[in-house]
Amino acid sequence: MFSSENLKAELNTKFLGGEIICLPETSSTNVSAWEYIQKGCMEGTLLTTDHQLEGRGRRQNKWVSATGKSLTFSFILYPQTNLDQFGLLPLLMGVSIVKGIQAAAYIQTGLKWPNDIMLSRKKMGGILIESKMISDRLAVVVGVGLNINETVPDFPIVLKDYATSLKIYSGEDHNRELILAEILNEFEQLYSNEWDSIIPSWYKYCIHEDSQVSFHTEEGKCEGIFQGISSNGHAEIIINGKPQTFPAGLIRL
Repeated sequence: MFSSENLKAELNTKFLGGEIICLPETSSTNVSAWEYIQKGCMEGTLLTTDHQLEGRGRRQNKWVSATGKSLTFSFILYPQTNLDQFGLLPLLMGVSIVKGIQAAAYIQTGLKWPNDIMLSRKKMGGILIESKMISDRLAVVVGVGLNINETVPDFPIVLKDYATSLKIYSGEDHNRELILAEILNEFEQLYSNEWDSIIPSWYKYCIHEDSQVSFHTEEGKCEGIFQGISSNGHAEIIINGKPQTFPAGLIRL
């Protein structure tokens, strides 16, 4: 069972995790986070669960997590920063996850634009960020799902060729509380002090820069070379020799 006390012992943050809510089960930690925002909870409130029933990904996808083996969590922000930077938040979170896993588990993961955490070219995690204006204040929920101690039988058959976990990669169990603490430590440092470092750091961990990709948008599918990201986090892809910028979409390698 996930231990908030073990998590607190490893945290070096000023506001992230100031309040930790461990839910026995929930439909989604993001859904629960919005309920706590309505109750007036403070910035940095963290919600975790060992049993997420209906985890959500981007584009209405379902995020499957194994009870007691995954890291499924959300935390709450009330940003005062320039909203032009908001598009960088998924990249900031991705960098924080990669650096946090490296610090805690000594495993090098990678990033796929805009919010997938990759390991051995398979997906081991994802990010879902939502925002709303509530009582004239911008509220943001940062939701994350990471496969930590799952084994191959924990994944549905349809996902076995596409999903992985730290345990599948290393053959060892990993300390979920330590990994989460390191991720939050990294996030707060970047969020509070190092916005200018986010794009260079993201490039360092991107697994498909200058690579041929299949890019899917609501308008359809296209093929191109992933050239990079813009200053506001949009994808820059060369299609038929011409650079194009996309604020959203799905990349397949």
